[in-house]
Amino acid sequence: MGNWLSSLVPEPGARRRLGLGTGIYNIGTGMFMTSSVLYFTEGLGLSVTEVGLWLAVAGLIGLFAGVPMGHLADRRGPRGVASLSLVVLAATMVGYVFVTHIWMFVAVTVVEMLATAASRASRGGLIRRVGGEGAAAYRSQLRAIENAGVGIGAAVGGLALTLNSLAAYQVLFIANAVTFLIGAWVCVKLPHFAPLPAPPGTRPGVALRDKPFIAYTILNGVMSLQYAVITFALPLWIAMETNAPRWMVGAVLIVNTVGVVALQVWVGRKVKTVQQGAAAMRIAGLVFLIACGGVAVSSGLPGWASAAILLAAVGVHSVGEMCHAAAVFALSFELAPAHAQSEYVGLQDMGLGAAFAVAPAVLGFLCLDIGKVGWLLLGGMLAAAGLATVPIVRWAIRSRPFPTTEDVLEQDAEPATVRLVAVRLPARLQSPFPQTTVQIRRPLDSVVLDDDSRFVLDRDCVVGRDPSHGDAPLNGLRPIRIDVRANGMSRAHLEIRRIGGRVYIIDRQSRNGVAIRLGGQTVWTRIAPGKPTMWLPGMSVRIGSRVLRLEANTPRVAAPLPPSSTPTVRMKRTLVAALSERNAS
Repeated sequence: MGNWLSSLVPEPGARRRLGLGTGIYNIGTGMFMTSSVLYFTEGLGLSVTEVGLWLAVAGLIGLFAGVPMGHLADRRGPRGVASLSLVVLAATMVGYVFVTHIWMFVAVTVVEMLATAASRASRGGLIRRVGGEGAAAYRSQLRAIENAGVGIGAAVGGLALTLNSLAAYQVLFIANAVTFLIGAWVCVKLPHFAPLPAPPGTRPGVALRDKPFIAYTILNGVMSLQYAVITFALPLWIAMETNAPRWMVGAVLIVNTVGVVALQVWVGRKVKTVQQGAAAMRIAGLVFLIACGGVAVSSGLPGWASAAILLAAVGVHSVGEMCHAAAVFALSFELAPAHAQSEYVGLQDMGLGAAFAVAPAVLGFLCLDIGKVGWLLLGGMLAAAGLATVPIVRWAIRSRPFPTTEDVLEQDAEPATVRLVAVRLPARLQSPFPQTTVQIRRPLDSVVLDDDSRFVLDRDCVVGRDPSHGDAPLNGLRPIRIDVRANGMSRAHLEIRRIGGRVYIIDRQSRNGVAIRLGGQTVWTRIAPGKPTMWLPGMSVRIGSRVLRLEANTPRVAAPLPPSSTPTVRMKRTLVAALSERNAS
C-alpha cells in the first residue's frame, strides 16, 4: 500500500509542486462539473436550450484557440501563460456568480473557454519541460492526481447540491476560483523556462502544416469518444436498456475513477517511446472493442447478471482508457519539436474538443438508438482508429526533420593541438604494438545545449547539475555545470571522453539515465550505465530535461606520420575496454 501511494507522489522539486497545484485546482474542477449545469438552469433561470447552445458556441471558439494559444506559450514561455490562464479562469468563476442576463453568461463562458484552451496548451509544454526525460510517465502521474482531485471535488459538490440553494451553488463557484488561484501561485513558483529557439526558416503554425500529426490528431479524436462512454452513454444505457439497479450508474463511475487513480502511473511507465505509444493505441482500441461487446450483452439479462457484466466491462474499458491516455502522452511529447510543444498540444486538443462536442450525438445514435449492434459498431470504430494509428505514427517518424545547426565555430581561429598518447594498460589488455605519440592539429569539437549555449571539448569532462564536488575533477575531468531547470539530473551525470580520435559518452550510474537519439529520429534509447557509447555528430543526448548535441570538426594532420617501418597504433578497442574496466571497479 505504501509503495502504491508513493508512486502517485512525484519526486521532490518542480515535479511535486506542479503535481500539488494540479490536484488542488482539479478539486475545484470536480465541484464545477457537478454543479455548473444545475446552477445555470435552476440558479440563474436559463433554459436548457440556451445553456446548451452557448456552451457549444463557446466550446467551438475555444477549440480553434488552442493552436494560437499554444504558439503564444512556446514563444513567451509556458509558465507565464499557464499561470495567467489560471488567474483568468478564477475570474470567470467569480463572474458566473454575478451573471444576471444571458449576454453576461455568454461573455463569461467565451472567456472561460479561451482561458481553458490557453491553460491546456501551455500546460502541455510546461509538463514537457518539468518532466524532462520522463515526461510521458510524469504526465501519467498527473492524470492519476487529476482523477483523484476531480473525485474529491465531485463528492464535495454532491454534498453541497443536497442543500439545493443559490448560495450553495455560488459558494462552490467561489471555492473553485480559489483553487485556480492556488494553482496559479504554485505555477509561478516553478522554474522559469525560457522559450526554445526555433530552427532557422521555421514559419509560424508549424503544427498545422504537419500532415502526419494532423492525421494522428483526427484518429485520436475518434478514440477520445471513449471518454463519453462512461459519463454519457453508459449511464443512459443502464437506466433505459438494462435491468441493473440504478445505483450501478454511480458504481461504474467509481470503478473507473479508482482504476485510473490506482493503475495509470503503472501503465504510463510502460509507454515511453513513439513505438510504444503506437502499440498502446492499438491495444486500447482492441480493449474498447471487448468492453463494448460486454456492454451490449448486458441488456435483457437479470439484474444481478447485468450488474456483474457491466462492472466487468467497465473494468476492461478502464484498462483501455489508461492505455489510450499513456499513448497520447508519449506521442504528443515525442512527435512534437522541442520549440513547439504547446502548439502541438493545442492542435491535439482540437481533436479532443471535437470529440467531446459530437460525442452526445454520435453515442446517442449508436448506443441508444441502434442498441446492441450500435455498441459493436462503436467498438469496431475505436479498434479501427487504434489500428490505423500505427502506420500513421510510422509516417510521422519518417517525416521528422533532421536537427539543424545554426552556429558554427570560427573558422579562422588557431586550431589547437591535441596529443593522443597510448595509455599504460594492464598486461592482459596491452597491445603487441609499440606505444607511440601522434600529433594532430584540429579545431576543437563543441557541445551545444538546447538553449544554443555551448562549451568546447578541450579535454575530457564530466557534466551534471553540480559536478565540481565529486571525484571526477580529482581524476582530471573538467567539470561542466548545466542549469537543471527541472529535476532529473544527477550531480555528476555524464562523462564525455575522447578515445581513439572519437567522442564517447558514459552514464555515471545516474538516477534517471542517459538517452540518445539519432539525427532525424524521434525515438530515445537509454544507454547502458558505465559503458562508453560513441557520440556521433547530429546525435542528441538527453540528461534530465536538457538535450545536448555534438558539433564536430574535421581534423587536419599537422605532421606526417613516422615511416612505414613504424608499426600502426591500434588504440580504440583497448582504450574502451580499459575505460569500461575502470568504471566498473
